[in-house]
Amino acid sequence: MGGPSSHREVLGKMTECSKLRSFIIDYRLAPKHPFPAQLHDAFIAFQYLVKQGFKSHNIVLAGDSAGGHLCVDLVLLLRHIAKTTLRQMTPAGVILLSPLPGMHMHGASLHKNAVYDYLWPTPIEWPTSPIRLFYKPGQKYDDEYRKEICDPLLTPVLGDLSEFPPTIIQSGSSEILIDDIRELYVKLKLDNPEHGWIQWEEYPEMVHVFHRFLNRP
Repeated sequence: MGGPSSHREVLGKMTECSKLRSFIIDYRLAPKHPFPAQLHDAFIAFQYLVKQGFKSHNIVLAGDSAGGHLCVDLVLLLRHIAKTTLRQMTPAGVILLSPLPGMHMHGASLHKNAVYDYLWPTPIEWPTSPIRLFYKPGQKYDDEYRKEICDPLLTPVLGDLSEFPPTIIQSGSSEILIDDIRELYVKLKLDNPEHGWIQWEEYPEMVHVFHRFLNRP
């Protein structure tokens, strides 16, 4: 769900405030294109910018919801490639707006905040669950599937998040993902103890990706 047209307003505001140029990716979406198609597209787009002359340390990644999850994944992929090729590929920073923390979520806010948020905590056992549609749609939800969605590229909090670039997370206290987003923030802080550049801002009584509604009455 979503794309360049649905995010033009938020991106325009970020561009205006930062005084930087922006590049938005029209990446493939699930369920027509399940994971890792999105990660492939993001990596290709990053490489395209580098080929155009932009230095990786001058590129800031930004994404909301599933796009935030994609940003975290891209950092992990770039870190892995950098270690194997000895190339500098770390971006300048990461902006995560109500990021999807992963496929394996268990926070109490999933149900506690369901009366406030416009997102609905669809049980993962349902074939129509967003998680089931994102990763291997149509596959049976069994022990093997539960094991696979714990992979760090699907649930980053279960992996190694060290050597992460400066990151800011913004989320609303009334969104269903807030508990799992908090867990992601804590994991980033624990894995990067020597850096004070992992920040989290929680906005009271705000819902999932409230940034989209800032100019609404």
